[in-house]
Amino acid sequence: MGSFLRLPPQTATLLGRALTRLLEPEPPAHQGTRARPARLPSLTGLRFAAAGGVVYTHSMLLLNPYLALSLGPEVWVGAASVSLFFILSGYVLTHSARPSDTARAFWRRRAAKILPNHVVTWAVVVAVLACAGAASARSATGVTAHLSSLFLVNTWVPDDTFVSAGNPVSWSLAAEGFFYLLFPVLRPLVERLSRRGLLAGAGMAVAAVWALPVLCTAAVNPVGSFFGDYWFLYMLPLSRLPEFVLGMLVARMSQEGIRLPRTGVLLAALGVVSTLIMYSSVLPPRFMYAAATVLPLVLLVHAVAQLDLRERPSLLRTRPIVFLGEISYAVYLVHFMVLGLVFLALTDRGWSPPVSVLCALPLVFAASWALYAGVERPCVRRWSVPRVRGVPTGPDACPGPVPRAGVQDGTDKRNEPARRMPPPQPPGPPSTTTAE
Repeated sequence: MGSFLRLPPQTATLLGRALTRLLEPEPPAHQGTRARPARLPSLTGLRFAAAGGVVYTHSMLLLNPYLALSLGPEVWVGAASVSLFFILSGYVLTHSARPSDTARAFWRRRAAKILPNHVVTWAVVVAVLACAGAASARSATGVTAHLSSLFLVNTWVPDDTFVSAGNPVSWSLAAEGFFYLLFPVLRPLVERLSRRGLLAGAGMAVAAVWALPVLCTAAVNPVGSFFGDYWFLYMLPLSRLPEFVLGMLVARMSQEGIRLPRTGVLLAALGVVSTLIMYSSVLPPRFMYAAATVLPLVLLVHAVAQLDLRERPSLLRTRPIVFLGEISYAVYLVHFMVLGLVFLALTDRGWSPPVSVLCALPLVFAASWALYAGVERPCVRRWSVPRVRGVPTGPDACPGPVPRAGVQDGTDKRNEPARRMPPPQPPGPPSTTTAE
């Protein structure tokens, strides 16, 4: 029996070399004294691709509602896009984490980024439902469900009325809120892991994503109902936590220089697409919510991040794509509402469904830009950091004589008039050009 389990010498040698190569540090992405970039604009551009995947799936469901029953690849594009959002969130938050940051400061920045858009879109959706006389806006259960959606706790309740309450797409914010709550606890744990620990942790995270469908089949939803799988594997925040942690671990692996397969962005993207096409007809649907695509997606995130870390050319880093990435959060929140309202209005007047969807898409982007420019960006600038009271910021903030030319660079120190030191300025808000 022992000889049966013993690996051939050639196989053992190859496995040993592969493990040694993984644990060898990669050449640093930034030589000399240059620090790693604080921002990864290519990942910001990738966020637009993720938002576009969700818009695509919902558009296809409007054109062909039977896809919700057949569960073809068109449906799973949206599921993979949500998984990409979760992995991106863990990666970027870990990459941009500030050594001296506090949990309170982190939560403040996240709240300033996430909550204003959510509250505005929630209020619009609930107002539309109330004006339309929807039962969910009048019954006690419906009102309770809408309020739970406002406070981002609705997806913890295994009930269709709750998970679809408020702005239906905001269910993922409940998961993100759960991740943000845990991030100050998870981050020091991840940072303390050794190189082997990071590899082992990433393997365990991938294994956990694959184990969840098995657990769902065996214990949570043995009868195999659609909603049971949908809630436990797709909407329950605890079930999506391994994807967020995987993003954190891969970010730390990049910082530590651990070698990961260099697939390239194009090859990694083709891996995601081919997985969606092939596995959707082979695997049971419960594995398509996250398990089938988690590994191709994390390789895609790693490949795109390397474009910025190693300063390589990147289409995703161009200004138009980065801008679309900046408004991607607003696109995600408004698209379902705008698509639905415009589609219903135009098809009721005899317009064909494809033309109705095409007419709705420009309005989606217009509403997204308005939400970003009118709500998201001003709120991030105003509330992401506390204001310092008593510090003047106007033109009279620094009274005193203006130094002559040459004084500031030290070339003329003679007869320099006494000057008051300028008071400290409050820290500015973080840039919104981020993949967070």
